[in-house]
Amino acid sequence: MTRSHPRRRKLTTIALAGALTTTLALTACAGGGDASEDGVVTLQLWDTDTRPERTESLQELISMFEAENPDIKVEYLGLPTDSYMQKIGTAIATNSTPDLVTPKASDLSALVAQGALAPIDDLIADGNWEDQLDPGLVDSTRKAVPDGALYMTPATAIADTLYSRADWLADAGLEAPTTWEEFDAAAVALTDQSTGQFGYTIRGGNGFFPQFMEMVYTRAGISEIFDESGKATLDDPAIVEATEKYAELYKATTAESDLTADFKVMIAQFTGGGAGMLSHSIGSYPTMLQTLEPEQIAVHAPFPAENGVEVIGRVTAGFAMFEQSEKKEAAAKFLEFTMSQEGNSFWAEASGYIPGNTAVFEDQWVQDNPAISTAIAASQSPNAVSMNVPYYLPEWTSITGTDMLPDWQRVLQGQMTASEFCSKWADSLTEANERFLELTS
Repeated sequence: MTRSHPRRRKLTTIALAGALTTTLALTACAGGGDASEDGVVTLQLWDTDTRPERTESLQELISMFEAENPDIKVEYLGLPTDSYMQKIGTAIATNSTPDLVTPKASDLSALVAQGALAPIDDLIADGNWEDQLDPGLVDSTRKAVPDGALYMTPATAIADTLYSRADWLADAGLEAPTTWEEFDAAAVALTDQSTGQFGYTIRGGNGFFPQFMEMVYTRAGISEIFDESGKATLDDPAIVEATEKYAELYKATTAESDLTADFKVMIAQFTGGGAGMLSHSIGSYPTMLQTLEPEQIAVHAPFPAENGVEVIGRVTAGFAMFEQSEKKEAAAKFLEFTMSQEGNSFWAEASGYIPGNTAVFEDQWVQDNPAISTAIAASQSPNAVSMNVPYYLPEWTSITGTDMLPDWQRVLQGQMTASEFCSKWADSLTEANERFLELTS
């Protein structure tokens, strides 16, 4: 299990005491916050993910920064997780944005299109930060926006991986799978439908597409959603074949109820003895440890495709500065702290994500977390290629998050072929990309 960061233990009481007071003291508008008479600059930070444990950790990160920068105070405001973009949009329209925000890569394109965020390329260059940051995370953060600039510190990344019940594999006399063929065999061997035990749990319900990409694009060895001509690769023959193999798992080595399974259901099946393998993010590992022992869980890097390519998918998250901030110098210091070894190590450990600062890779807590250490090792393979997800595409989330779901469930039920599914939605994605290119040309 991971160990608490020493600064985290020291600052927990301070953070908890200040969290509620700070949040309640802030109003919806971001005006004010000028330097006080004693020379202290006050920054306002809006958080887009207000889970209680994350709020506590972010408060601690702020306290660490303030201890090293006594002339800067950071006020925290947690936005509703399910509607933070509406809140930010209103602030942009009314010229009342704060100084700092915590976006994900998938948020950047929409914010940049509104001119809301300040590019930080000069900050990165002047501080030689790019030499200290994971180049893959820097690259994927740049690719999240059309102009290729950096608008967010690549502080952390979340990656999908494959988990298996190591104890089940041992009982079945199986080694941990290292190839797709071994994965297929393990899924069959671990299935005993008479007892309600299945080899795998498939995501048939909401949010299915990230796991689809992990299991299909990785198996096909294709890392681009669009080819050089702008055409979607979803109907590539290798993708179609991998989709067929993925869909064939349903009901053969998965529960029939997986047709509507979301991540909570999948994790419950894996930890509760219903499924022997699961595809999900590295952030799920601490949740699994609430039920299972570390030795019961094996974590697997993406299996290589037949072409030898190892496709890895990572989504960056970090901290950004609003263009309207009048305190960019102080805000820049906070951004730099999130990239420093001290700040980045604490924040990545607290988040359960891959750190952006490569020096943190050697920290003991990283070595003690097999989900994170496996994901890092996979990214350092000479055959690794990062999945290039087009978060810049305005329709990406609606197409993959909502529109495709009913057809995916039809594929699982045998009412639609994998080829029909891939062809239909490849056309839809291609058309969306063409519309975007026309608007931005």
